[in-house]
Amino acid sequence: MSDKPITIFMSAAEASGDQHAANLITAISARIPDARFVGVGGPKMAAAGCELLADLTVKAAMLGGPILRLGYWIRQMARIKRAMKDLAPDLHIPVDSPALNWHLAKHAKAIGTPVMYYVAPQVWAWAPWRVRKVRRRTDMVACILPFEERYFRDRGVNATYVGHPLFDTLEPPVEPLPDLAEAWSEGTWNVALLPGSRPAEIANHMPALLNVAEAIKRRWSRAVCTITAHNDVGAQNIHAACKGRLPAHVEVVVGKTRHVLKNAHIAVAVSGTVTLEVAHFGVPMVILYRVSAAGHKLVGPFLGISTPHLALVNILAGKRIVPEIMPWYGRIKPVREMVLDVMDDLGCLYDMREAMREVTSRLKTSPSASDNAADLAIKMLKRQDS
Repeated sequence: MSDKPITIFMSAAEASGDQHAANLITAISARIPDARFVGVGGPKMAAAGCELLADLTVKAAMLGGPILRLGYWIRQMARIKRAMKDLAPDLHIPVDSPALNWHLAKHAKAIGTPVMYYVAPQVWAWAPWRVRKVRRRTDMVACILPFEERYFRDRGVNATYVGHPLFDTLEPPVEPLPDLAEAWSEGTWNVALLPGSRPAEIANHMPALLNVAEAIKRRWSRAVCTITAHNDVGAQNIHAACKGRLPAHVEVVVGKTRHVLKNAHIAVAVSGTVTLEVAHFGVPMVILYRVSAAGHKLVGPFLGISTPHLALVNILAGKRIVPEIMPWYGRIKPVREMVLDVMDDLGCLYDMREAMREVTSRLKTSPSASDNAADLAIKMLKRQDS
């Protein structure tokens, strides 16, 4: 390689992407100690050695409606693109966050920078025609789900499965797992309520989660419910959504999701990557995600959803092993009844636990997803230099 330090442009816009990108920076730095990392992301990327042009994870968590976001994003995109052109990086690694990274990957290709997309958009589920955009705007996709490699390759996209980065940091479940039979017979349930991390997700789902918590307490007086928040901002949004109606048996905890899941007998979770954590810890769950009924009727037919299941664990299993209420239009009664029905069925709880653990056992790779993705990035850099 040339005397000029290798420069890699990283981009992520949410907390999870910030973590995955930071782990990848660490893995690449172990292989190329003098590599320079510049980009946009969050505090974990900065701590790993990335020179941040903007912390977009803060804005993703705090900004309100789309009108407030629009001006900010337009200004930031223009500034970031100018910086990318001036840097002329040797490689661009966009991480998740398609709203940001579609644009940056296109710009990187336009200035002659190769692109390795890590944690690619799930176009196979919600927009299969956009695989053409993936093909045009990437040179390699580092896939995190086992079936994605074949899916992308069959459609002309260079793709390699590296493993799911979530499982690089997940500790093993406690053994023995929480006693489902005891909770079922004695009513001593530990219930995890996972409302999502975005402000809109929290606002849309907290009324149903509170209603479920109250119904569980009426049925089983010894039950305890815990709502998890990713950070202090998330906790503030949860309390705001509760409007002063947080029951005494419900606690809000910050930054302790995995601790809560290790001790939980059942979870009610908003759809997202966290459901893989729930499955990893063997916690039976009900998954939901609210959408606008009118919006779904208007937009739904154009999304081209190509999978019979929307929850990740069900997609990976190839069948419905976990109850999912998606799309959910906001009626609370079906959610409440579904959760109570699942809690009443001990056989269902055990079957769900076994099926989920079997699915997630396939997602951890050796040595790690970050190491495998780093090796893939090095190969791309060497090809460019040869």
